[in-house]
Amino acid sequence: MKFTIRHPYAIEPEPFWREVFFDHDYNEKLYKKGLEFEAFDVVEETSPPDGRKTRKVRVTPKIDAPAAIRKVLGDSVSYVEEGRLEVSGPNTPKWFARVLPSKLADKTTIKAEMWLERTGPGQSDRVAEFEIEVKMFGVGGMVEKFLEKTMRESYQKAAEYTNQWLRANGKAGS
Repeated sequence: MKFTIRHPYAIEPEPFWREVFFDHDYNEKLYKKGLEFEAFDVVEETSPPDGRKTRKVRVTPKIDAPAAIRKVLGDSVSYVEEGRLEVSGPNTPKWFARVLPSKLADKTTIKAEMWLERTGPGQSDRVAEFEIEVKMFGVGGMVEKFLEKTMRESYQKAAEYTNQWLRANGKAGS
Protein backbone atom coordinates (compact mmCIF):
# COMPACT_ATOMS: atom_id res chain seq x y z
CA MET A 1 0.00 0.00 0.00
CA LYS A 2 1.29 3.45 -0.92
CA PHE A 3 -0.22 6.82 -0.04
CA THR A 4 0.70 10.49 0.22
CA ILE A 5 -0.18 13.07 2.87
CA ARG A 6 0.14 16.84 2.32
CA HIS A 7 -0.32 19.65 4.87
CA PRO A 8 0.44 23.38 4.78
CA TYR A 9 3.12 24.69 7.13
CA ALA A 10 3.68 28.35 8.03
CA ILE A 11 7.43 28.16 7.38
CA GLU A 12 9.73 27.77 4.40
CA PRO A 13 11.75 24.57 3.89
CA GLU A 14 15.21 25.86 4.87
CA PRO A 15 14.31 27.22 8.31
CA PHE A 16 12.09 24.20 9.00
CA TRP A 17 14.98 21.76 8.58
CA ARG A 18 17.53 24.07 10.18
CA GLU A 19 15.50 25.36 13.18
CA VAL A 20 12.52 23.06 13.78
CA PHE A 21 12.76 19.42 12.71
CA PHE A 22 15.75 18.56 14.92
CA ASP A 23 14.84 20.93 17.79
CA HIS A 24 14.64 18.75 20.92
CA ASP A 25 12.14 20.97 22.74
CA TYR A 26 9.83 21.05 19.71
CA ASN A 27 9.99 17.26 19.27
CA GLU A 28 9.41 16.54 22.94
CA LYS A 29 6.32 18.75 22.95
CA LEU A 30 5.10 17.52 19.56
CA TYR A 31 5.11 13.87 20.57
CA LYS A 32 3.95 14.26 24.17
CA LYS A 33 1.51 17.19 23.91
CA GLY A 34 0.55 17.44 20.24
CA LEU A 35 0.31 13.72 19.49
CA GLU A 36 -0.29 12.58 23.09
CA PHE A 37 2.19 9.70 22.78
CA GLU A 38 2.94 7.78 25.96
CA ALA A 39 6.70 7.89 25.36
CA PHE A 40 9.23 9.66 23.14
CA ASP A 41 12.98 9.13 23.37
CA VAL A 42 15.79 10.14 21.04
CA VAL A 43 17.99 7.05 20.98
CA GLU A 44 20.70 8.40 18.68
CA GLU A 45 21.35 11.47 16.56
CA THR A 46 24.30 12.33 14.31
CA SER A 47 25.27 15.43 12.32
CA PRO A 48 28.17 14.69 9.97
CA PRO A 49 29.96 17.74 8.48
CA ASP A 50 28.43 17.15 5.01
CA GLY A 51 25.01 18.40 6.21
CA ARG A 52 23.28 15.02 6.36
CA LYS A 53 21.76 14.06 9.67
CA THR A 54 20.47 10.86 11.18
CA ARG A 55 18.12 10.27 14.06
CA LYS A 56 16.70 7.22 15.77
CA VAL A 57 13.69 7.68 18.07
CA ARG A 58 11.68 5.23 20.13
CA VAL A 59 8.02 6.13 20.68
CA THR A 60 4.90 4.62 22.16
CA PRO A 61 1.71 6.03 20.67
CA LYS A 62 -1.71 5.63 22.20
CA ILE A 63 -3.67 3.35 19.91
CA ASP A 64 -7.40 3.12 19.57
CA ALA A 65 -7.66 -0.02 17.49
CA PRO A 66 -10.64 -2.18 16.63
CA ALA A 67 -10.84 -5.54 18.45
CA ALA A 68 -9.48 -7.48 15.45
CA ILE A 69 -6.38 -5.26 15.31
CA ARG A 70 -5.88 -5.42 19.10
CA LYS A 71 -5.98 -9.20 18.80
CA VAL A 72 -3.01 -9.02 16.42
CA LEU A 73 -1.08 -6.10 18.00
CA GLY A 74 -2.18 -6.21 21.62
CA ASP A 75 -3.15 -3.18 23.68
CA SER A 76 0.14 -1.34 23.30
CA VAL A 77 2.75 -1.07 20.62
CA SER A 78 5.93 0.96 20.33
CA TYR A 79 8.23 1.53 17.41
CA VAL A 80 11.65 2.80 16.49
CA GLU A 81 11.94 5.25 13.62
CA GLU A 82 15.35 5.31 11.97
CA GLY A 83 15.73 8.28 9.65
CA ARG A 84 18.25 10.24 7.68
CA LEU A 85 18.13 13.71 6.18
CA GLU A 86 19.58 13.82 2.68
CA VAL A 87 20.71 17.22 1.44
CA SER A 88 21.35 16.53 -2.25
CA GLY A 89 19.02 15.23 -4.95
CA PRO A 90 15.42 15.99 -5.95
CA ASN A 91 13.12 17.64 -3.37
CA THR A 92 15.97 18.06 -0.90
CA PRO A 93 16.39 18.31 1.92
CA LYS A 94 14.40 15.09 2.24
CA TRP A 95 13.81 12.86 5.26
CA PHE A 96 13.91 9.10 4.64
CA ALA A 97 12.62 6.91 7.44
CA ARG A 98 12.06 3.28 8.25
CA VAL A 99 9.72 2.27 11.06
CA LEU A 100 10.47 -0.85 13.09
CA PRO A 101 7.44 -1.85 15.17
CA SER A 102 7.90 -3.67 18.48
CA LYS A 103 5.46 -6.34 17.29
CA LEU A 104 5.31 -8.12 13.93
CA ALA A 105 8.55 -6.46 12.78
CA ASP A 106 9.40 -9.52 10.66
CA LYS A 107 6.03 -9.23 8.85
CA THR A 108 5.79 -5.44 8.54
CA THR A 109 7.54 -2.94 6.28
CA ILE A 110 6.92 0.77 6.81
CA LYS A 111 8.93 3.33 4.86
CA ALA A 112 8.43 7.07 4.56
CA GLU A 113 9.87 10.00 2.64
CA MET A 114 9.12 13.57 3.70
CA TRP A 115 10.02 16.95 2.27
CA LEU A 116 8.72 20.52 2.16
CA GLU A 117 7.69 22.34 -1.02
CA ARG A 118 7.77 26.13 -0.84
CA THR A 119 4.28 27.44 -1.73
CA GLY A 120 4.85 31.16 -1.08
CA PRO A 121 6.69 33.57 1.17
CA GLY A 122 6.90 31.95 4.61
CA GLN A 123 4.76 29.01 3.48
CA SER A 124 5.36 25.38 2.49
CA ASP A 125 3.52 22.15 2.06
CA ARG A 126 4.88 19.21 4.02
CA VAL A 127 4.62 16.18 1.75
CA ALA A 128 4.98 12.65 3.11
CA GLU A 129 4.89 9.50 1.00
CA PHE A 130 4.43 6.15 2.70
CA GLU A 131 4.84 2.54 1.74
CA ILE A 132 3.31 -0.05 4.07
CA GLU A 133 3.28 -3.81 3.70
CA VAL A 134 1.99 -6.27 6.30
CA LYS A 135 2.51 -9.92 5.37
CA MET A 136 -0.12 -11.72 7.40
CA PHE A 137 -2.58 -14.02 5.70
CA GLY A 138 -6.16 -12.88 6.18
CA VAL A 139 -5.47 -9.72 8.22
CA GLY A 140 -2.54 -7.98 6.49
CA GLY A 141 -4.75 -5.67 4.45
CA MET A 142 -6.82 -4.77 7.50
CA VAL A 143 -3.68 -3.90 9.49
CA GLU A 144 -2.34 -1.82 6.56
CA LYS A 145 -5.62 0.18 6.40
CA PHE A 146 -5.51 0.74 10.16
CA LEU A 147 -1.89 1.97 9.93
CA GLU A 148 -2.81 4.32 7.06
CA LYS A 149 -5.75 5.76 9.03
CA THR A 150 -3.59 6.18 12.13
CA MET A 151 -0.79 7.88 10.17
CA ARG A 152 -3.21 10.26 8.44
CA GLU A 153 -4.68 11.25 11.82
CA SER A 154 -1.24 11.66 13.44
CA TYR A 155 0.14 13.73 10.58
CA GLN A 156 -2.93 16.00 10.69
CA LYS A 157 -2.44 16.51 14.44
CA ALA A 158 1.30 17.10 13.87
CA ALA A 159 0.58 19.76 11.22
CA GLU A 160 -1.87 21.55 13.52
CA TYR A 161 0.51 21.40 16.47
CA THR A 162 3.53 22.46 14.39
CA ASN A 163 1.77 25.52 12.99
CA GLN A 164 0.69 26.52 16.53
CA TRP A 165 4.25 25.98 17.76
CA LEU A 166 5.66 28.06 14.89
CA ARG A 167 3.35 30.98 15.79
CA ALA A 168 4.05 30.68 19.53
CA ASN A 169 7.83 30.62 18.95
CA GLY A 170 8.01 33.47 16.42
CA LYS A 171 8.98 31.21 13.54
CA ALA A 172 5.75 31.35 11.49
CA GLY A 173 6.30 32.90 8.10
CA SER A 174 10.07 32.54 8.22
